[in-house]
Amino acid sequence: MTQVSQAQGELWGATTTAVTQTYGPRSTPEVHQGAVYWVVGTNNFDTNGTFTLTSQGYVSAAHEDLEFPTIAAVGGAGAPHGRSASAIMSFTLSGNGGPTGADHGGFYPSSAFGRLSSSSSGLVGSVINIADLGQAPQDGLTEYLNGGSRPRWGDYGAAVYLAGTNRVYFASQYIQYPNCTGSSFTLTIGTCGGTRDGFANWGTSVNYVVP
Repeated sequence: MTQVSQAQGELWGATTTAVTQTYGPRSTPEVHQGAVYWVVGTNNFDTNGTFTLTSQGYVSAAHEDLEFPTIAAVGGAGAPHGRSASAIMSFTLSGNGGPTGADHGGFYPSSAFGRLSSSSSGLVGSVINIADLGQAPQDGLTEYLNGGSRPRWGDYGAAVYLAGTNRVYFASQYIQYPNCTGSSFTLTIGTCGGTRDGFANWGTSVNYVVP
């Protein structure tokens, strides 16, 4: 867990986890990367030194993966229209659609988010929103210089509620340009017309949304 958000006596945090998805008695289960999150109450801590578990749940995109989940929350008097505590979870969404080729073959790494409440037990309406759609596969140094061990790209996400604006700002990684051709690629900083670094092609998407 790289970030925890505090709002109206509650702590909100999330981290990645493996999630098994099943789609029917005859289908082969799929294992994808999803998120697990907790909402922890702090109101009793000063009096008896204990926390309370307000809510917890999983977030998983059908046939896809999500990386680097982060939460920013607003609640109580700060919530719009007096609603109960609510939050935004942001993450990077990627995948090839699984064995069924769902979602027209899946998503290149994209910036995405969903809404949570302290009682939603997952994303509100089970809806994932795309903030910036990825344009190409990730193409970084690890596949070429580290023995092809695994992709390692992008940095960790972040989200923050800005008081007085009723906005949650969030940053997550995505592939913002189509990959260039081999003939136009040179191992220099700002290669391919400035669309990527010589060693990686990921970018950072910064957005805001009303909880």
